[in-house]
This record gives sequence, structure tokens and C-alpha cells, in this order.
Amino acid sequence: MRDEGNVSLTVFVHTAPRPVRNGLISAFILSAGLAVALGAGFVDAYLRNDISGSIAGRTMHRTPSTRTVARALVEAGVHLLPQDEVSPPRGARLTEGLSIMVRHAVPVTLLAHGQIVLLETAAGTVGDLLSRQRIPLGDNDRVFPDPDTPLVAGMAIRVLRIEHRLMTEQLHMPYNVHTSRDPAAPRGMLHIIQPGRIGLKERLFRITVADGTMVRKQLVGERLMRTPLDRVVRVGTVVQRASGGPFAGREYLDMVATAYAPFCCLGVDDVTSTGMKAGYGVVAVDPTVISLGSRLYVEGYGYAIAGDVGSSITGLRIDLGFNTKREALLFGVRRIRVHVIASR
Repeated sequence: MRDEGNVSLTVFVHTAPRPVRNGLISAFILSAGLAVALGAGFVDAYLRNDISGSIAGRTMHRTPSTRTVARALVEAGVHLLPQDEVSPPRGARLTEGLSIMVRHAVPVTLLAHGQIVLLETAAGTVGDLLSRQRIPLGDNDRVFPDPDTPLVAGMAIRVLRIEHRLMTEQLHMPYNVHTSRDPAAPRGMLHIIQPGRIGLKERLFRITVADGTMVRKQLVGERLMRTPLDRVVRVGTVVQRASGGPFAGREYLDMVATAYAPFCCLGVDDVTSTGMKAGYGVVAVDPTVISLGSRLYVEGYGYAIAGDVGSSITGLRIDLGFNTKREALLFGVRRIRVHVIASR
């Protein structure tokens, strides 16, 4: 008989002796002290052991012919597996009033340290199982279900490792830009009064990590490590116009020109920020100086459309488009005059 629950048996020794030969009975009569002299060995050899108890709610009664716990359980119909636990041990001898407890192993699933283990155990509770598996628990660790919960077949046990840590983060603080007009400088010319400096703030957080994953982040405090400095710029406003030639009366700008070509470098493809096809005749400008879509004439280059922007193209700078990287490299960096034919 195999039962998933615990089995409890009690051994009772009865005083009625087994049938013996007449000579032995005469020995009892003639020598009253013989039983005392032989002691427990005589009783063990000649008296009968009965086992009674309850298994899975059913009352049972057996009279075994054996003297050990293991054999008594076999004769009582209790089937044992190696993982089952018997108290007292299976090899213990039967004695008067002996209580035998059998705890059958049950299958459970254990999730700990990020691993899933299927095992059979005769542990009584979740905490007992963790102790047998040598899984220590920290003060902050969580166990599901509770460690005092009795184990049952098919139970899933999870150990959640909880850690509390302190961590810091640095946060950049942007600076403000203050721009003013410079009526003495050509339009588009930038005069940097103060370059500006990014500020730096450090924040301290208390984080909670469960099995290596951050589940909570709480701000503890912060401190200012570097104060941001504002950027101060003066921008020229004087419009310069050509006094003669084919562009007489139109505005011109003296600029610093660089060159680019499609796929010439990282981040440059063949489509501009306005959706135009990059190449010869399409130039990048600072939209605060030359409006996108304006028609231009660049001395030493030719007619062009302001159709792109660039992070480094600010103020009186312009980036001229070429069809090949070799052409762009040959152009290099030059100071040129740009005529604004039509502005948007």
C-alpha cells in the first residue's frame, strides 16, 4: 500500500504467550524467578507483537512475525521508496508502545537562484526543504509560500533574493543661451561673449533588486556638482549689398565654406533634411542666417539651393555639396562670398 500522506503506527505487546511445549510451561511453574532472570530477551522471544494504526483515514490491525520496523511496515502493507522517511529508523527493533511515523516523499518544484529544480522530498515544510537543500535565506529574501507551509504534492516553491543597494546617477543641466544684436557687425556674424558650460548634478538612489532585476528606485537625495553657465552671444545685423556686377543691390555674405558628398562620412547619406537629393548644387546652411529653400550663388562654386542643415554649420558657415568624396576633399576649406538671389 502506498499513500501520499504520513503513516502512523503503534506497536502493542500482549501478555498472551505463543503456544510453547509443556516442558517450558513447567519451567515457568517450578522457577518463578526465571522470567526475571531472562528479562526482556525472554519476553521478546515468546510474546506476540500487534501493530495497529491509521493509514489514509483507514484503521488497520496486523500481527507481524518480525521484530524490526522495516519488516513490520512491509507486513502491514506500507510500501516505501528510498526517499521516504521512517522514524524510528527502518532497522530499529520493535518495543512496547513504539510509535512509527512514515513520511512519504512528494514531488515539488523549486525555483531558486534563477534555476528550476524538480525533486521528490520527504521534508515536512517549505522551510525544512530549503534547509535540506542548503539554501540560506537573507533578512530581506522572500519565500513563496511561507516557510511554515506544509509540503504537498505538486507544490511550487520560489525563493526571491532581495537586495537593497545605493547607486548614483549624474545628470547634465543645460545652459541658457542669451542672444543680443550687434549693429556694428555683418548679419550672421556671431560674437561669443561667453561660451556657456553644462552643469552637473548627482543624484543618490536606493534601489531594490529582486533576483538581479531592479524592481524599485527611490530618490534619496541630490547635490549640485557644477553650476551651469549661460552662453552669451552677440549677432551681427548689418546687411551687406553688392554695389555692382550681376548681383548689384542683392545681399551677400562672406562665409567659411566646407564640402561634403553623399556617404562621405558617418551620418551622411544621399537625402538632405529637407528631402532633397544630396550632391552638387545643394548646400547646408544655418537657417537663422540663410532661410532653407533660398536660391544662392556661391563664388567659385556656382548656383545652389539652401537645402540642408548641419550641427557644425552655424553662423557664417556653409557646407557645399559635391557628387564624390574626392571632389569634396579637393575643395577643402575656403573663405568665399555667397550672394542671396532669392530668400524664403
